[in-house]
Amino acid sequence: MIKGIIFDMDGVVSDTQKLHSKVECELLKRYGIVLSPEEITKKYSGVKTKEFFGELLSRQNKPYDLDNLMEEKWQRMQMLAEKSVDPIEGALELIQVFQSNGFPMAIASASNLNYVKTVLTTLMIADFFAAIVSGDMVSKGKPDPESFLLAADKIGIPPEECLVFEDGISGMQAAISANMKCI
Repeated sequence: MIKGIIFDMDGVVSDTQKLHSKVECELLKRYGIVLSPEEITKKYSGVKTKEFFGELLSRQNKPYDLDNLMEEKWQRMQMLAEKSVDPIEGALELIQVFQSNGFPMAIASASNLNYVKTVLTTLMIADFFAAIVSGDMVSKGKPDPESFLLAADKIGIPPEECLVFEDGISGMQAAISANMKCI
């Protein structure tokens, strides 16, 4: 029986996955890594940026400062989120249905906490979520189940009684590893 709902955010609640991929594509090009935004979305959606940037950049013969790159990425993402964020079609209505039926809900996102809060506030749904788990709150990103397990713990629902809404392959793997149902 489903008693708790956990949403990934980028690409599920907010139409922001394309923004991530575009910014990441531009940053990686500086180091000769050419991936289209679509390739980044397909392979790395839901994976912590620092993890996949570190993996890709370590293969290059150019020096890089991963912390500075992450800071630049999140500054750019924060500015974009403050200007405008579009919801995924039907997501806000679905969240309202779950909320009105008393389901505790959480966000489990690979994005950083400030950005997640900005997106939820911009969409005017921040108060619907009892908990937020961000990428900077966990030691391992998706496909590791840590973020979903922490979200379930924060809303007080056993993992096997949680339903996850996820768009990334790594996130789907994480939900299944957490013993949760996944859409």
